[in-house]
Amino acid sequence: MSIKEREEFLFQKLREKDASIVADGVICEQEFLNARYKIVYILKEVNGGKSWDLRDFVYEGGRPQTWDNIARWTEGILSWEKEFPWSEMEIDNEQRRLRELKKIAAVNLKKTSGGHTSNNGEIYRAAVDHHDIIKEQIDLYKADFIICCGTEYAFMDACYKDREVDWKMTSRGIWYFRDGKSVVISFSHPEARVKDAYLFYALTDAVKEIMRCEEFVEQL
Repeated sequence: MSIKEREEFLFQKLREKDASIVADGVICEQEFLNARYKIVYILKEVNGGKSWDLRDFVYEGGRPQTWDNIARWTEGILSWEKEFPWSEMEIDNEQRRLRELKKIAAVNLKKTSGGHTSNNGEIYRAAVDHHDIIKEQIDLYKADFIICCGTEYAFMDACYKDREVDWKMTSRGIWYFRDGKSVVISFSHPEARVKDAYLFYALTDAVKEIMRCEEFVEQL
């Protein structure tokens, strides 16, 4: 079975309880599998609509507010050895989205839409209530990097509640741990009220430090 077929099997279980769920996951299976690293972004929820497919939306480039930053982060992670001047990263965003977003998976913890401002309590409850499906979905991807985008508490209680993890902190304050081959990073939401450049360099500097640690290089 393809990844998309296995995703659909999981979503069908959710649709039996709520037909309005919004599907998510791997944007383009071939590009995801061919990417240097498999990157999964853990997000909160979509903003509006019922029974649509986030994968199709992101395949077409998504919208700048969320996906400009995720496209930048993806490019930075996939080429972590490179130094990216911000003068390059703040331009050509539409083309970057079309190019880089096809290489990722995007997973919402709450698979029904919310409003303009997310209700963190609702997202937490959705993640915990459907923890089995969330965990099974994440396991499909065999990720190298799992980036929690302001979602680490709900994600951890959904997927790691009964497991001990060894959180570490980079020299610049980004928390992460390793689960087998996967590096799980606690980070900000892409629409956080922080300059885009600060977010980009905070995340990519953390990845550089992690990757330069010999034990992680051996695993990936």
